[in-house]
Amino acid sequence: MSLHDNNVPDPAQRGQEPREATGGDWVIPALGFAFTTYYLWSIKDLVWEAKVAAVFVAGMLYLLIGIFALKTVLGLKRGSLVIDFSTLWENWPLFRIRALLFGLAALSVILLPWLGFTLSTFGFLLAAFIWLEKMPAKMAFITAGALALSGYILFIAILRTAFPMGPFELAVRALTGI
Repeated sequence: MSLHDNNVPDPAQRGQEPREATGGDWVIPALGFAFTTYYLWSIKDLVWEAKVAAVFVAGMLYLLIGIFALKTVLGLKRGSLVIDFSTLWENWPLFRIRALLFGLAALSVILLPWLGFTLSTFGFLLAAFIWLEKMPAKMAFITAGALALSGYILFIAILRTAFPMGPFELAVRALTGI
């Protein structure tokens, strides 16, 4: 039964504000919390400078998630929010894009041990640009390549992050010693 069946007025007709759905809003904060926690656990062997930066960023993210949680709890107590995940799939085209993007990200992580950071990042970005953004192939290739190469320079060459070595990283190491 919906609010409009059997002469039951909707909240706006009863003088109440309609309640905003929350639930779907928690997908990204929950994934961010899980990833940040995993990241903090995984950096235990890095130099202290990297740990300090990671702890600072993680602390800020945890603080923002905490503020969002407090806002949600207060909204639920006031009655202005209701837990509802239907907003995730009620817009089918948007849900399809979200699901495909999540699938691409998961595939990228699965392939990371074999392809290495640079090629898995390149593949993820290239597929997302062409498949989801409908970007022209040449522009997608150039953009994905530039971003993946920038990621390699920053995370592997400069910060010496312990990403899995793939064919690209091994070739660069063989040619340059980096």
